[in-house]
Amino acid sequence: MSESFERPKPQDNLIIPGRIPPFEIGFINAVLDDHEGICVVRTEDAVEGRMEFWVAPDLLDEFMRFVEFIREEYDIPFELYDPIPQTTEITDSPDRRQR
Repeated sequence: MSESFERPKPQDNLIIPGRIPPFEIGFINAVLDDHEGICVVRTEDAVEGRMEFWVAPDLLDEFMRFVEFIREEYDIPFELYDPIPQTTEITDSPDRRQR
């Protein structure tokens, strides 16, 4: 008897860019690893602390509680949606405006 096996459809992840202090990357990775399945973490730029957090939509609330916990309990700046420009990005400096 052969039963048909239907593979579950992949769930689209929410990719949330963020930034943490570079010296905290290992700690955050270890804590997230201990919370198996909350998200997948990618370090985009270790020098600047740029991260990507791949979160399943049904775990978004849990991820956001995790971020708040890290901010409040460990006093670690944990920025989401990466509002801080990279040091390598061109900024609108006064000498550029004169050109």
